[in-house]
Amino acid sequence: MTVRFLRSAGPSCVTLLLVLAAWITVTTLELVPEYVIPSPLAVLDSLGSTWPDRLGSATLLTATETVVGVVLGVVVAVTVVVISGFVPAVGQAMTPLLVASQAIPVIVIGPLLTISLGYGMAPKVIVVALLCFFPVALNLLSGIRSVDARMIDTLRSLHATRWSLFWRVRLPFAAPRGFAGLRVSVTFAPAAAVFAEYTGSTNGLGYLMLQAIPRLQTDFVFAQVAVLTIMSSALLASVTTLERLICPWNTPTGERNPS
Repeated sequence: MTVRFLRSAGPSCVTLLLVLAAWITVTTLELVPEYVIPSPLAVLDSLGSTWPDRLGSATLLTATETVVGVVLGVVVAVTVVVISGFVPAVGQAMTPLLVASQAIPVIVIGPLLTISLGYGMAPKVIVVALLCFFPVALNLLSGIRSVDARMIDTLRSLHATRWSLFWRVRLPFAAPRGFAGLRVSVTFAPAAAVFAEYTGSTNGLGYLMLQAIPRLQTDFVFAQVAVLTIMSSALLASVTTLERLICPWNTPTGERNPS
């Protein structure tokens, strides 16, 4: 277990330590102004001093918008895929719309949703849901269409119904691809929520950033970036754990069960 952990996490830890060492060196030697790159201690101090009154509540709001948006996007994506599994014409009709929906940047959709729905959570949740919907739905549809036809023919010869073929063959085969799309989505989901908050909000990390940047409160901005990084990492770890529970057969290379 220790060897496996060092082999998988060792290079990342070394990289992080090198970046931290370079950061400390640059700020200690004052090679750049403090308002451009604050020291790690200044960032930690800003994180601790602002958490009780401002940063904590803003983080909770942004995290709530992110999680609700991810769940909504996944539910809609799975619903569309299930319908298209029984009615293939739906999947064929949805694919061009899925691709076209990603041609519109989030920064354009955000203001339109804010005008329509106001400054509450709804526009942010929808923006995050749109970000998650596309990769999950497209990967699931691709996986369902990629099932080996010989397997399907064999099961049909054993009198398998269309219902059982979908739930026991097509969807399990496509699930790892769907999780691959979800891992990408949750990594960017907090940033999408922040961009949505830029367009109109009364709280949240995006709202605090808009206040801090003109005042050159770089240490406070770095603290918020650190919070967003932790949030993305936590979401990615949660999705990875969920995938191992739902798709135990899809273990990483080198960790396959010998049985």
